[in-house]
Amino acid sequence: MRNQGETNTVASNKQLYDLDEYSLAHVFLFLNVGDLDRCVLVCKKFQLIIQRVVFPKKCKHALVAGSDCTAAFSPYNYTRRKRVKLDENWRNGRYEERSYFHHNVMYISQIAIDRNWLYMTHGGRLQAHRRTKNVHMIDTRIAWAVGATGDSDITSLAKKNNRFFAGRMDGNILLYDHGTGEQHLEAITNDIIKAVDFNKDVYVVTTKNESTYVINYSPPDHELLYDGEVFEHSHVYPHAYETIKLNNNQLAVGKFHCSKKRALQLIDLYSCTIQQLNSPSTAVYDVLWKDEHCILSGNFDTTMRLVDTRTGNDEGCWTDPYNASVYCLTYNGTYAVHCGMKYHYRTNLYDLRVPNRCVQMYFPLKKNNNFSPVYRIAADYSQMFVVTDHNLRILNFDADWAATKDYASI
Repeated sequence: MRNQGETNTVASNKQLYDLDEYSLAHVFLFLNVGDLDRCVLVCKKFQLIIQRVVFPKKCKHALVAGSDCTAAFSPYNYTRRKRVKLDENWRNGRYEERSYFHHNVMYISQIAIDRNWLYMTHGGRLQAHRRTKNVHMIDTRIAWAVGATGDSDITSLAKKNNRFFAGRMDGNILLYDHGTGEQHLEAITNDIIKAVDFNKDVYVVTTKNESTYVINYSPPDHELLYDGEVFEHSHVYPHAYETIKLNNNQLAVGKFHCSKKRALQLIDLYSCTIQQLNSPSTAVYDVLWKDEHCILSGNFDTTMRLVDTRTGNDEGCWTDPYNASVYCLTYNGTYAVHCGMKYHYRTNLYDLRVPNRCVQMYFPLKKNNNFSPVYRIAADYSQMFVVTDHNLRILNFDADWAATKDYASI
């Protein structure tokens, strides 16, 4: 029978290699990718645990690069190790930057991305640029375009699958189906169209000063050579909004100003009722649906809020460290929310699991005294597209060689 001294000697001689796989995996979860790469070289046991357990688990809980929803927008098929490394780059502020499409006259482009294409507007033209896998990230040559730069400016753009829905400054709406090549232009109002959205055959348009229109779409019957109106007004609300987002039969809307601090509202398209939510916002600049019950809002009061429509109350609130308004939002489908801010071309990254804390801030290079807001934003695993008033900037986080620009702890 062993005495106490012998037992202590055996315990002290135990090495890291002698731990069971569960314990080793738990230890490895605290290491970064560089340390894990070195551990992989130690022995076959470490290699199998890291590749089969650690990287998949880290990838599952990754902030930006863990979402399968975002994968649909990335031109690359990244390994789990690479996705974890990309997530570290997002958190640490390691990226390289390029700017494109500079224009001297102030103009706010509308953008959308998918796996192979960047879609953006310039004046009254909607144009497509192929995303590339070289250092330039996009091909600046126009692959296809609808409309002309001399047409009335496009002020809002919504895209689902191959269908594009745009609103113009002159009150016209443009519907374009890239799959069939069909396009339809129709006058809705004499006011400036502020925002548009659609879901299946239900289209919503809000103007700057007048009303919000709910429109039903009826595809033209080519066999009958019918060439009449394809949009039929279903309902008109006598309220104008800054931003709108449609989710089945519910429409999230944000007012440009509400003195009662009820700028965020919810419209039920079935009952045609308007519900004022209890989120205390004077002005809402952008809204997104997180899921069927929760709304993300970017607000004038320097906050990004998560609102539950079932209770009407805030479930979370994140405040900008520099007291700048939130102009635009994009959500990756799991935990990450990117916010375009009012000043200095800046974007913020927030984690919905961590309340009231900014994970990282990104300040693109400033070559002049222009302090443009970020008006539109889009992102995938490795790239973020930022629209300013004079150009498009692309931040590439698949750049392990780039310098770290960490502003999280300011």
